[in-house]
Amino acid sequence: MSSEEAPVFTTTHEDEDILTAVEIPSMVFVPMVLKGVFELGILELLAKSGQLSPSEITARLSIGNPGAPEIIDRMLRLLASYSITSCTLIEDKGGRPQRLYGLGPRSKYFVGNDGASLAPLHLLLQDKTVLQTWHCLKDAVKEGGIDLFTRTHGMHLFDYVSGGRDPRFTDLFNKAMRAQSAIYLPKIAQHYHGFSKAKTVVDVGGGIGETLKIILSKNPHIRAINYDLPHVIAAAPPIPGVEHVGGDMLKAVPKADVHFLKHIIHGGDDDFCVKVLRNCWQALTPIGKVVIVEVVIPEYPGTDELSQSTFLMDMNMLRITPCGKDRTRREYMELARASGFHDPKFVLRAYNMWVIELHKKI
Repeated sequence: MSSEEAPVFTTTHEDEDILTAVEIPSMVFVPMVLKGVFELGILELLAKSGQLSPSEITARLSIGNPGAPEIIDRMLRLLASYSITSCTLIEDKGGRPQRLYGLGPRSKYFVGNDGASLAPLHLLLQDKTVLQTWHCLKDAVKEGGIDLFTRTHGMHLFDYVSGGRDPRFTDLFNKAMRAQSAIYLPKIAQHYHGFSKAKTVVDVGGGIGETLKIILSKNPHIRAINYDLPHVIAAAPPIPGVEHVGGDMLKAVPKADVHFLKHIIHGGDDDFCVKVLRNCWQALTPIGKVVIVEVVIPEYPGTDELSQSTFLMDMNMLRITPCGKDRTRREYMELARASGFHDPKFVLRAYNMWVIELHKKI
């Protein structure tokens, strides 16, 4: 009797429940297998060459291990079941089934495309430096005080990255931040028209200026100021149209029509956010505004992909900051009112990122 003809004693509903429950503790397999595929260069090879067999992949990557084709086959068929790779089943000359692999529907977000790839972010989140922090979660809940990263490594993430302790990880972190922004910022720049009448835009905590480069591509008329800590600005390359200025956002920010805050608000507690936003209020023109780019947490934990994505990002903030978190619409409203702004306007969403405007209240 074939497996197709064998009797099944569980209902479809029972299968879905138990198989989903079994999948949860095994979810780590998918990102770790994908990490290995990135490190081996398999997706980039498939992007250039089209469909290949595991043996062909092994040969083109000059892997000498005779067992590699079988391992690669097992890795890629798992990813095919999640639509990251595609699979075509053929027969070899002996009539045996053989699988050919190519890029799948979701792989376009993981291969090089003008820097807009999630691969660097994936490699960062699966890096051993980051993964080991999760083992401190129970202690962080029971004891409070410091975040998971600091518990594990003895210093805050940003001190770890900027202190020269681990150049490999610092490079990985910087590449991940640039690549993530390269996916959603062009979409925001294309559809958000809130810079059209601005004269001066300051990117508060703008890193090395990559964000302003994207904003300027659609708004070449603005005077663009990239504002960050002096040691960050020292590493910023010259960018046409961008003025790099060093300083501390907790003390003051440059005067502008628009202050742009991407991934700043979720990095601190309410006191931190109010302090930064009040500094923006002081430096804005009477009709100025703050433009925030962040995820927005729903009040109810829905099971849709957008809700799941935002909750995952919030867990990342729990891991790397002592007080940072992603916020709900109500919490953004409370921050705005405490900082001297009108209630926030949720202007548009690109993927899971919202553009939020805070207009100065006189």
